[in-house]
Parts: sequence; C-alpha cells; structure tokens
Amino acid sequence: MALVIDATAGGASSNCYTTLSDAGVFLEQNIHTYAEWDALSDNDKSACLIMATRLLDEQVDWIGSKKTEAQALAWPRQFVYNPEGYSVDDSTIPDFLANATAEFGRHLALENRLAENATLGFSKIQVSSIDLRIKRTDRKKIIPKVVWSMINAYGVKANYTNRLVRC
Repeated sequence: MALVIDATAGGASSNCYTTLSDAGVFLEQNIHTYAEWDALSDNDKSACLIMATRLLDEQVDWIGSKKTEAQALAWPRQFVYNPEGYSVDDSTIPDFLANATAEFGRHLALENRLAENATLGFSKIQVSSIDLRIKRTDRKKIIPKVVWSMINAYGVKANYTNRLVRC
C-alpha cells in the first residue's frame, strides 16, 4: 500500500511538514546529494519524510504552543518568533521546518539513524595487543547536525522529563 503524505497545516490527520514536490525542490539545490534522493521511489521518499516529521516532533520541545488542540502535528504554532524577532505565521508550516524535514528525510534514506550503535555499552575493546577505546560522546545522533542547525532557534532537544506547568 502506498503511503500518502498529508501536509495540511493544522490538519487533524496531517502526517508531514512538507510535500513530496516541495522536498524535491529543496533537495535539488544540493548537486552533491540530490541524485541519491531522486533515485528513490515516491513511496520510499514519502516514508522518509513522514518518519522525519514524526521524529522531529518526538525529539524536539518546540517553543510556543500548538495553534489548535485538534491538529495532529506540533506545527503550526503560536507565540513563536524568528531570530530577527518577527512573529512566525501561525497558520502555515514555516519554510525552515519544511526544509529541515526534507533534509532529515534525505538522511533517513541514507542510513537507519534509529539503530543502536554497535559499540553501545563498551568503553574499551581489547583483543591481544589491539586496544580500542570508544568515545561515548561520539555516538550518532538521531537528528543530524545539519538539521539541528536549521531548527535550533525554534526548540530544544526533548529530555522526556516532567514539565512544570504554571496556571
């Protein structure tokens, strides 16, 4: 069964922050990586974009608040300002997020960013005279650095702790 992207801003059944077409236009700007993306089937591209959207919403505590309770995704949001201090339109998906979703989708197409690192749990591996020391800080992150650089003005990494809500 083919996946169908629903990129309706604020939609109750939306599942993606960008369309297949818009993602292609954004990714086409990078001549070094576009051929890999273009070679994928539309269904695989859709799967990557939908997964990227889900992971962005799971991995980021976005600033502001959802525009409506009924919307399926975290964006559009209200009370959000861009780095220049201007209000972000709360009725659309902002370009930075659509582009970040496309870039993240491309990365998901290239590698499984959810797979556990093969050296997880080890600090050192020694076999005879070969001694490998493993940096714990050198683990692959779910969200690539380039994607974080596109979204970091609008949220922080989710830490999954209880939040204090003031009424």
